[in-house]
Parts: sequence; C-alpha cells; structure tokens
Amino acid sequence: MTDLAATMADRGLVLLLRGGAWGLPTACPACLPVYMYLKLARVAFTPQYATFQPDSDNLPVLEYGDVVGYGSDTGGIIGVLKRERICDLDEGLPDSAKADVNAYTSIVNSWLADALLYELWLKENGATVAEVYLSSLPWPINKAIDWKQRRSVQVHLGINTENASERAAELYRKAAAAYEALSVRLQDQTYFIAGKPTSLDAVVLGHILFIQHAPLELSILKEELNKHRALIVYAENLKKKILGDLPPTIFPKAYSPPPTTGPSSSSSRGTTGPTTTKPAPKKRTEKDKLFRKRAKYFVIAQVAAVLLYVVFAGIEVEDDGMEDDGGVDD
Repeated sequence: MTDLAATMADRGLVLLLRGGAWGLPTACPACLPVYMYLKLARVAFTPQYATFQPDSDNLPVLEYGDVVGYGSDTGGIIGVLKRERICDLDEGLPDSAKADVNAYTSIVNSWLADALLYELWLKENGATVAEVYLSSLPWPINKAIDWKQRRSVQVHLGINTENASERAAELYRKAAAAYEALSVRLQDQTYFIAGKPTSLDAVVLGHILFIQHAPLELSILKEELNKHRALIVYAENLKKKILGDLPPTIFPKAYSPPPTTGPSSSSSRGTTGPTTTKPAPKKRTEKDKLFRKRAKYFVIAQVAAVLLYVVFAGIEVEDDGMEDDGGVDD
C-alpha cells in the first residue's frame, strides 16, 4: 500500500454510492466515474451503499476526515477531491493537456450525459431505472418519484410533445459526434492524455461501462458506442486492470449521509471521520436532532409526492377546440 493509500485508510475515506448491479461495483452512472477515479488514483476508500434519499442529486457523497463533498457540488466529487488536495489525477499535466482534459470531459458530461438521461428516463427502461434509483423504496413512493424524475428530465432536456422526435434525433447526433471525437483522440493508446490516467479516463470509463453493462432496451447509445472498437477495447482493458474478474462488489451495511439539508461545497463537520455507532439513548445530541428533523422532512416530502402523483396521474387534459387568434376581445 502506498503512503497516500495508507493515509486515506487511516483517516477513513468513505464514498457513499448507489448499489452495484450487472457486474459493476455501482450501477449509478453518476457514481461510477468517481469510483473509477479513486481506483485510478490508487486511493484506499470504503464504498458504502446508500438507502437514504436514493433519488437525491447529492449522491455520490464523500467523507474524508472533516471534509464532506456532494455530487451536486461544483465539479462533483472529482472537483472536491482536487480542491481539497485529497488526490488529483491531473496534477502536473501541462496547460495544453489540461485544456484537452477539460474539453473532452465537458463533451462527456453534456452530450453523452444528456443522451443517457433520455434513454434511461424517457424510453422503455423502467426496470433499469428501478434497479438503480428506486429499488429500496416502497410502493407507491417509488412510482411518485419515478413520475417526478421523468418530468424533471423532460424539462432539463427541453422535450415536449411537439418536439420530442427532433430533440431525440439531436441528442443522438451529438452523442455520435462525442464518441467519434473520443475515438479519434484515443486511437490505440492505453489512456487518453499524456500516457497516464487522468480525470478524463475516469469519466469516460464510467460512462462506457454503464452503457455496456446496463440492460438498456433498444439502446441507440450502445449501437453508436459499438461502432468504435478503440473505445470498447480501452474500456475492457481498464476494467480488467481496475476491477479484475471479481464478482460485483458487496457493500458494507447501509450508511446515511451527514445531517445537512442541501448541497454545499466541502464543509467541516467537527468530527474526524464517519460515525457508525449511535450515541447513548439517554442523551440526544444536536446531531441526532438534526438528523431526525431531516428524516421527518424527507418522509413528509415523499408523502406529498405520492399525493401529487395520485391527483395528477388521473387528470386528462381535454382539447376544447378553441383557438387563440392572438386578438383582444372588444
């Protein structure tokens, strides 16, 4: 074990993830690149499976000593790792190489991420979505969150009934262009930039492995990816190097994130590591009170989501045949 890995192990670096499936250590497309980043950086960490707010944009969550980072922070967990000087795969790269890393990473996190959102939430992939995001939730909360998230994705992608076909075609055109650009940049190299692993490798590898292993129905993304043998070979080689031929990761017991109420940049908690034991029941600390309050709000929010789902799912919008001619009645 390297000095860095030993230090991480001593201080207890914990990565809170969605669970694994399909031979992947985590089946979450947002968590997988972070997992790969830490593996490429040879950093020792403890992956733990999250059952608290499985639909949260904050996942993955990182805890390292008194540092807490959220997936919704600027730059995500990889950005937190760099800013807090925990580990930086891009350190020492010349400016031109860093510019390439940023440019290609932006393509993956925009064009490919948007196309994947479309395939997951707006095509017939309900079983895959349920496996990743909703499997730990009871009915009908899982149905309500599924409905809410699909609406959110539609808004994010700017899709409505009038432009659905055109927007889908545009998303897939950009995804195809992204794969082409990555393939041309990679060629037959082991890594994308400077012959060493960078944050770009973690992001691309996480995306490719999810596309390859997730059971996506009639996936155009998978078809486009399979046109680029260089990317397929690259991902398979790195997967064997990082994960070997081991079965899917079995995560430790469920773990709940610290009692904060929203995304923030890396913050101090006043403790030196994740706590796995409850305080004495005879005395409730401020931390206990905050956690209980957050749990109560979470339950209330989910109940409200169920009620909204029940109400709006049964509403049919009728066309009354009236046309708006843009004029003003006298």
